[in-house]
Amino acid sequence: MKFDRFDKILFILLAFTLAGLAVFVVRSFPGKATAVDTRSMERELAVQARTALIDRLFAPVTAAMQAEQHQEALLKLEEVNVRYPGEAHGFILKGEILNRLESLDGAAAAFVRGVKLNGDYIDKRSNVSRRDIIEKLLERSLPKTAANYRNSPGNPALKENLANLNYLKSRLAGGCE
Repeated sequence: MKFDRFDKILFILLAFTLAGLAVFVVRSFPGKATAVDTRSMERELAVQARTALIDRLFAPVTAAMQAEQHQEALLKLEEVNVRYPGEAHGFILKGEILNRLESLDGAAAAFVRGVKLNGDYIDKRSNVSRRDIIEKLLERSLPKTAANYRNSPGNPALKENLANLNYLKSRLAGGCE
């Protein structure tokens, strides 16, 4: 096969095109890595901002809880929930307060509502995790509730409470909605 001047020019242009494409590809990779880093940093900042907002909003409730004034904490929680009705943290705090007041049925229902709104509350690695409190609640109330339900299976309140406890148990085991 004989290469004339036209073939040589085509090969040279092809070589320049491939070199330009290689330079373009190499320069585009650092930009993509930076975009991934930026997204993860934005996610982390959003989590920090949400945590700071929750701490600020629910500070009176947590202060009343630490002072063992559970009824006052419930009242303050209701005030906050009127302004922010869909906030999962309010339900989680209500579950904690009711758990301390030994109202295990109400605590389980509140925890279920909070976990359904935000699954971070049962995630081991989350900074807002309440996994240990929910596990202790399950250890204390699930056997009694299951036995009570077996004795009177037609009771709708026991059925709902058992369903709430089983939901929490499945979510702790890694199940999803």
